[in-house]
Amino acid sequence: MTIVIAILGAVAAAFWAFTHFVNAAQEGREALRDAKGVVRRGKWNRRVDQRLIENLSDPREAGAILAFQIAQYDGAVTDRQRDAMIAHMRETFQADAETADGLFAFARMAVGEVNDAGNSVRKILRPSSMSARRTKRASWLRSWSAWPKSKAGRMKCSAA
Repeated sequence: MTIVIAILGAVAAAFWAFTHFVNAAQEGREALRDAKGVVRRGKWNRRVDQRLIENLSDPREAGAILAFQIAQYDGAVTDRQRDAMIAHMRETFQADAETADGLFAFARMAVGEVNDAGNSVRKILRPSSMSARRTKRASWLRSWSAWPKSKAGRMKCSAA
């Protein structure tokens, strides 16, 4: 009888040790998954912070990016569109030829990184909203809010 109790005790101790080791292995596997997630998240954060639109500081860069994205919606930007954009940047931004070419190249790289700048408009417009004075923004908003009304009025007249 003593031998039977000793055998049952040994089996129970082996079963307890086995379940303890299995639980420890599962917890270790979960810890490794969490560590991999931390590493993956860190790599993603570094990649996101390296995109050009994340660190815009010049409103001219934001304008160039949006202009390039608009030109690219119909397909690849042609040489004629490129020349027109550079001429427009020179006139609007009062930039020399080298600066306008640099802005165009910057816009092409930035749009290439994000594929669709429309999804990142808030990040792109951040420098222009920070640099614009409150009165300029207010006058721009007034003129913009008046535009649809006048456009709608013209559409009614032409439809009648």
